[in-house]
Amino acid sequence: MYELEEAIEIMFKNVNPILDTIKIDTIDSTNRVLSDCILSPICSPPFNKSPYDGYAYDANKFKEKLKVVGTIYAGDSFDIEVVSGEAVNIMTGAKLPQGTNCVIKKEDVNLKKDFIILNKKVKEFENFIAIGEDIKEGELILNKNHEVSFEDVGVLSSVGICEVDVYRDLKVGFISTGSELQDIGTKLKDAKIYDSNKYIIYARLKRLGIKPLMLDREIDDLGLLTDKIEKSIDDVDILVTTGGVSVGDMDLTPKVFKDLGAKVLFDRVNIKPGGTCCVATLGEKILFGLSGNPHAASVAFDSMFVPLFKYMSNKKRNENIKAVFKGSYDRVSGMDRFVRGRMYVDGTNVCVKLTDHKNAKAKLSASLNSNCLIRIKSGEILIDNQVVDVIRF
Repeated sequence: MYELEEAIEIMFKNVNPILDTIKIDTIDSTNRVLSDCILSPICSPPFNKSPYDGYAYDANKFKEKLKVVGTIYAGDSFDIEVVSGEAVNIMTGAKLPQGTNCVIKKEDVNLKKDFIILNKKVKEFENFIAIGEDIKEGELILNKNHEVSFEDVGVLSSVGICEVDVYRDLKVGFISTGSELQDIGTKLKDAKIYDSNKYIIYARLKRLGIKPLMLDREIDDLGLLTDKIEKSIDDVDILVTTGGVSVGDMDLTPKVFKDLGAKVLFDRVNIKPGGTCCVATLGEKILFGLSGNPHAASVAFDSMFVPLFKYMSNKKRNENIKAVFKGSYDRVSGMDRFVRGRMYVDGTNVCVKLTDHKNAKAKLSASLNSNCLIRIKSGEILIDNQVVDVIRF
C-alpha cells in the first residue's frame, strides 16, 4: 500500500503531459495553458496620449496665455502641428498631436473665448502617456506553459492578439458501474439507488474545465464491462470509473483492467476514505478506477485525480494550504484521513472548521457547505487552533 504522495508520483512517472497543440480565440483562452511564449506585435499604447481631459501644448515654450487651435476626441487624429503660443483641447485617451509634450487639466485653466489662461506651470511630459509606456513592441508578455487568466486576456487583446497557441484539452471519459444504479428522473425501484457518481464526477470535471467526452453506466457483468471499457479507451486520455474496485464477488474493475492488458500501478492508497481504488495504464492511456461510494470517490478524485489532471494538462500543481483548525476531532485512524470542512478568513488567519459531523460511511451530505478537505495524519487527532493541511476544491 502506497502513501498518497507516493501514489501521485507513480502516476506522474507512468504518464506524459499533453503536448499536442491547437490554436484558439483569445477570448476563449482563460484557464488554458500556452504552448508557446507570446511577444507583443505592437506598442501599447500605440501613440502618445492624454490621461485627462485638458489642453495639450509644448511645456518648453511656456506662455501663460495660449490660443486654442482645435479639439481632439479619443479616436480622432490631428494632422496640424501645434506651435509656440498654441494649445489644443484634448479628451482622455486621445492621441497627442505633434508639437505637444504635456497636458494641463481643464480645472487648471481659465477659458476666454479662443484662449486659455494657465493657472499653473506644467512640466515637460507631465500628464503624458508615452508610446509603448505599458508594453513595447517585441516585449515578452506571457511565457510558455503559463496558465492564462482573465487579466491576461485583457492584456493580449489590448495589443491586438486574437488567437493563441495552447495545449489541447485533456480527453476524459466516465463510466459508473453497478447493477444497483438507476438514472435520476425515474421512480426509484426496490433495492436500487440513484446514480449520483455520474453527476458528482461530471460536476468536478466541469469545474476543472473538462467536458467529458462520454458519460455512461454499466451493470456488474464482466463481459459487458470489458467490452464497454475496451470500446471507450481509444477516444480518451483518461477513463474514470466508479464502483467495483474492492474485493467483493462483483468488484470486477481490477480484473477488467488486467484482462485488457493494462499495467496496474496501484490498487490501494493509505488514505481514508477513497484509498480503495485501481489506477492502471493501457499504452498511453490511464484507467482511473474509483470507489462506488460517492463520498470516497469524491475524496480520491480531489486528492489524486486533480494532481494527475494538472500534471497532464501542463498546469502548476497546487500546494496544500495551511489553515488554523477550529474545533476538535478525536477519531484516531491508522491511515491518513480526509474529512470535509469549510475554509474561511478570520482577521489575518485562514481558518477551517468541520462540516463532516456524522462520522458515518454513508455521509454524502457532509459535502453540503464544504469547500475543502482537511487532512488528518495517521494516529493523530485535531485540537482547536492546530495548523492543518487543507485541499481546496
